[in-house]
Amino acid sequence: MVNELFRRQLAAYASVHRDWRNKATHFVGIPVIVFSLLLILSLWRFELGGREWTMSLALAILAVLGWTALDRGIGIAMAAIMLVAWYAAEAFTGALGSAPAVWVAFLTLFIGGWILQFVGHYYEGKRPALIDNIFQGFIGPMFLVAETMVAMGQRTDLADAMGEGDVTAR
Repeated sequence: MVNELFRRQLAAYASVHRDWRNKATHFVGIPVIVFSLLLILSLWRFELGGREWTMSLALAILAVLGWTALDRGIGIAMAAIMLVAWYAAEAFTGALGSAPAVWVAFLTLFIGGWILQFVGHYYEGKRPALIDNIFQGFIGPMFLVAETMVAMGQRTDLADAMGEGDVTAR
């Protein structure tokens, strides 16, 4: 069963993400923004339980726990995606070799991702959902997974909340 809070938040998010161009920019921009955050947070390390951890991993774990609390199926899919993104961010940080280089990459990706978001909302003709509700920033990545699952016919229980109606695999 879908968490009612998630259903409401997903419906609110979907209501300002109807235009295909807006969706397309979000399918690129949101992952880029999330990756950029994982990238910069990989610079900060701390020790816990005799092991070294990064803030990148801590954020990924907290995000996945939150997403899973809202919807188990999407949370599990998000866990797989975040595992790959976290690993890639850690590897990219290592490949860049210095904090200044990581900062440049972060700023480039973060700003580029947001530019894509705003271009999409220009096409949509509606302002971004997180301007009215900052929690929508947390829902955005879930929306991409939910949209994909609904389109594949896997999560028809979310179709009505997203305004997709009676959706079957395309």
